[in-house]
Amino acid sequence: MDVVDILVSIVVVTILVTIILAVVTYVAYKLRLSREPVRREEADGAPRYFVRYDPPGAEEAVAEMPERDASSMS
Repeated sequence: MDVVDILVSIVVVTILVTIILAVVTYVAYKLRLSREPVRREEADGAPRYFVRYDPPGAEEAVAEMPERDASSMS
């Protein structure tokens, strides 16, 4: 066997393995999409797991902050 034949064989095998991996990855992606859970909407529209934490005095601190002009931000 010649060196060129060995290199051609390596290139062909690499291309075939790449195509096979692409097909397997696509099938796995489609299976993952089909197993994705359905999102349920909550009746009251509140977050399902997390509750927003407002530290004490946060509203007063926001009210005391001076408003910034958009032109001074540049």
